[in-house]
Amino acid sequence: MRFYCEKIDTESFLDPVESSHLCRVLRATKGTPVELFDGQGTLAEGIVEWADKKRTTVRVQKTSGTPSRMTGRMILAVSFAKGKRFDWLVEKCTELGADHIAAVQFERTVKLGKNTALERYRKITIAAAKQSKRLFLPKITGPAIFPATLNALIDLYPQAVLLYGEPKGVPLADVDALREGQDCIVVIGPEGGLCENELAFLSAKNSSGVTLNRNILRIETAAVAFCATLALTRL
Repeated sequence: MRFYCEKIDTESFLDPVESSHLCRVLRATKGTPVELFDGQGTLAEGIVEWADKKRTTVRVQKTSGTPSRMTGRMILAVSFAKGKRFDWLVEKCTELGADHIAAVQFERTVKLGKNTALERYRKITIAAAKQSKRLFLPKITGPAIFPATLNALIDLYPQAVLLYGEPKGVPLADVDALREGQDCIVVIGPEGGLCENELAFLSAKNSSGVTLNRNILRIETAAVAFCATLALTRL
């Protein structure tokens, strides 16, 4: 059983959400073996010392660390989507290994997101990481307007190749930089498409239009498809 713990120490404490899951759902008791991860590459093995639905204590017996990758990162700049669709996108792209998911407000974005949703997305990434045995949580930012988002991502990942979804673009598999393990920023616009000024902005940034399918994909379908394809180049 694996649980999220923001700060792992010899004596570690689970927050009320994780504690409730451990006590109420899994019915763990004193002495139950558990794994802890902090979302930053640390994995710990320990036993429950005190089980309480509001604050559980775990005695850590062994820890190991995995360094974060500095190349080959998958960064999505993706249009916000209505309802639970963006929740599903965050969940699946976390499972597939996305390193950064930036919610974007394009000119044709139908639903504008709220900064207050970031905490919900964080909880979704934790649940997805637990399920997929992932040690690192993706960075979640936004929603912010497109030019500001893209400039910020380029500053964060200056060596990244910049791509955007385009049904008439070149096949993603033909992009040589992906096979060389570079960071990759993929821009996924709204279902209404990118506006002329947004395409001009991308062109000025030396981006390339790429496609995985000649059909028009929904936002969340495109995000998962790009993540799945990019993940294959990182194996």
